[in-house]
Amino acid sequence: MLGQLSGTTTEMSGTKAAFAELSAGLLDSLARTTLDKRVQELCAPAQVAIDILVRNLFERTADIGFLATDHALRGFAAATERSPAARADMAARLQAYVARYSVYRDVILLSPSGEVLARLPGRPDVAVCRDPLLREVLDSTAPYTEAAVRSDLFPEESRNLFYAVRVQNEAGAVLGALFLCFDFEYEVKRIFASLQRRGDWSVITLLDDTGMVIASSDSSQVAPGSVVDVAPGDGHLMRYAGRKYLASRRMAQGFQGYMGPGWSALVLVPLDAAFEEDEQDGEEAGASASLDPAGGGGLLAAVLADGSAFPPELQRIPPQAEAIQRELSRSVWNANIRQGQARQGAAGSSGAAAPASNPAFSRVLLAEIVRTGTRMKEVFTRSIGKLQAMAVAAHLDDCRFHAALAIDILDRNLYERSNDCRWWALDPLLCGLLAQPDGQQEAMSARLRAINDLYTVYDSLLLFDAEGVVVAVSRPHAEQWLGRRLDAPWRQQAVALRDAERYAVSEFVADDLYGGRPTWIYATPLQDGGGRVAGGIAVVFDSAPQLAAILEAARPPKVAKACTLFVDALGGVIASSDPRWQPGSRIDVPEELLAEAAATASGAARLVLLDGQVMAVGARASSGYREYRGSEGAAGQAVLALVCVPLGAWNGGLAAPGRAPASAAAPAMSVPQPQPADGAERLEIASFHVGSYLLGVAASSVVEAIPFGGCVQLPNAAPAVCGAAIYQGATMLIYDLQRALGVASSVPRADMLTVVLADANGKRFGVLVERLGDIPVVPVADIAPVNHVFVGITPVLASIVKSADAAGQMLTLLSVEHMAAVLRDAPLAGQQAHAVQ
Repeated sequence: MLGQLSGTTTEMSGTKAAFAELSAGLLDSLARTTLDKRVQELCAPAQVAIDILVRNLFERTADIGFLATDHALRGFAAATERSPAARADMAARLQAYVARYSVYRDVILLSPSGEVLARLPGRPDVAVCRDPLLREVLDSTAPYTEAAVRSDLFPEESRNLFYAVRVQNEAGAVLGALFLCFDFEYEVKRIFASLQRRGDWSVITLLDDTGMVIASSDSSQVAPGSVVDVAPGDGHLMRYAGRKYLASRRMAQGFQGYMGPGWSALVLVPLDAAFEEDEQDGEEAGASASLDPAGGGGLLAAVLADGSAFPPELQRIPPQAEAIQRELSRSVWNANIRQGQARQGAAGSSGAAAPASNPAFSRVLLAEIVRTGTRMKEVFTRSIGKLQAMAVAAHLDDCRFHAALAIDILDRNLYERSNDCRWWALDPLLCGLLAQPDGQQEAMSARLRAINDLYTVYDSLLLFDAEGVVVAVSRPHAEQWLGRRLDAPWRQQAVALRDAERYAVSEFVADDLYGGRPTWIYATPLQDGGGRVAGGIAVVFDSAPQLAAILEAARPPKVAKACTLFVDALGGVIASSDPRWQPGSRIDVPEELLAEAAATASGAARLVLLDGQVMAVGARASSGYREYRGSEGAAGQAVLALVCVPLGAWNGGLAAPGRAPASAAAPAMSVPQPQPADGAERLEIASFHVGSYLLGVAASSVVEAIPFGGCVQLPNAAPAVCGAAIYQGATMLIYDLQRALGVASSVPRADMLTVVLADANGKRFGVLVERLGDIPVVPVADIAPVNHVFVGITPVLASIVKSADAAGQMLTLLSVEHMAAVLRDAPLAGQQAHAVQ
């Protein structure tokens, strides 16, 4: 229709097809980004749920080995008669252990025949256990037996998780069996609660090795005891109970060789609710609007300019949109040129078009095309911006999530450390030996070695007397401390404690007990039979490999350059997965980020400039676990976890290199209006941009604008001669305005345009420009020769329009005849040439 009405050859079908293709690509990218984000929200908690549980259960495998060698427990199991008072004392002893380790709901000592010798008060009144598990434990030589079964020890319950081992005397005779019943239900509720988001429809479940649900965060959707048939993996579409779900199932990654009971975690969300815009999504969308609160948008701009943080299909959309908009602008610009020439009655001259069949309606149609193109560009810009913001927000959310995972693992780990030393302080053998240490060094060291062999997370264990003198150690490398006095504050604090359930812990600083490296040392007093402090036990946490393992476990998967750190409240590094930040150094993150993370239960995340990279940084402060108040760094400051993901190189806040700003790359084209009937002579000017210049020529000299497809460079030609190209079957020379004016280009040559002009004799040549401008109609009286205004100006600049354009930029007119003369002198015929782009 446009071609018929305007009398032009403008063809919009290619642009229309390109817009349709781009729209499809944009919708596809939006769908993929949304799906990937939702799947990530499923697979991350699935992996965390099973891994945190497995790490917890790993500690139980050591506890059962230690408690089974408890001197008092062995003696009670070996006794032929047990008075009510002795039974009460043993029950109280077991209660003391559980008071320090609340992860157990029961501790049960059985005779070989199944008689319940001791258990915690208030538990089911079962006199004899006939469970087949007892025989399995008694016959096993394994360090522990792990079983999630129904047991007659809890006759009203369907399943319990037990850690059991046979109890033997020093000669190896079997005295009975010890069962630790893990508080599974309470623990999984804590895990589920920490992983679920407010308003989220997803359900977190644990499956056993048969696929049966053994725990569910929402039993109304997925009931325990049901069987779910879904393979391990992410993004499954499954049907359950007549409803479709999007699901991710993850297996345990294991910890120090321990893989757990063979369970897995399944997180699923109803498909009809999976992509709803809930309150949490609204908060994230709001957060994405202020992704760069401190950088004034510069950091986010650098991420968008770099592009490497986005998937390839999303990276391709902005340049495609720019190319389509440039092509649309070029088509409209050409149509305007031809319409102007038709209005001037120049049909058939210099390539002008024939008069339009309906010039007025054609002008309206061109204006509507301009407005439509502008609106489409705005829609694409907003959509691309939303996609990019979603991607960056997803990175920030992922960093915050993994920071929470890192600090949660650390808190749980140090909870175990604080409990271990207090457990061992109850050991009657250690207490008795320390009360009378003369000649008992080897016996005390042997006991420490046995404990250290069970609990491999410690570098060494030390026993010291009331004066702080080391009397026994667990490892050969610590023997240098035998007979030496410990004067550290934590030792003094430990022996001053009168409450047997309390402990002291060092600051995270370098200590000679750990070879001059920083670590935490936990200590608690040991009492003799009279309740007096006989000394204490110190446990040196093997922080270097243990913290490295935690950081690696919390590092975001599929992001090779991501790093995780533990820092104090001032940014002092405690541990790092990246060698750039060593313990004792400082990471330069904003204090506001650390303060926000310390003050906010959910942590914080923002874009941060680190080591020349813009990084998404998530932060979460220690909040403790169960009775444990939380981890601390130097001077009692809370420990925080940081997760850093590089999103792109810092470019100083500039726009994407090699591309003009979006507003300039595809300018909105105004449609020239017909010359008013006021008698004043006016000139229609075709304008374009080169560098910072706004340049133009009389529209009557313009044939059309075409994409620059490269040219053949001519040897010995003037610098302003770009080269020769084929246009409509004939050779056409191209004038290089950048070189003629001595300006640098802000646009790649492949994105430049050639404006085809015709000189006074109708000879066509091209002018290389960066982008097209408006086509204003100005009074001839407003045009002044350049030499009347400036002196010494290059002759290609002929005149200026004294009235600036709407943007306040001066329009300079070029001398078409001067450019034609320069090109006529170019040595074209018979010369060797080579192609350039």
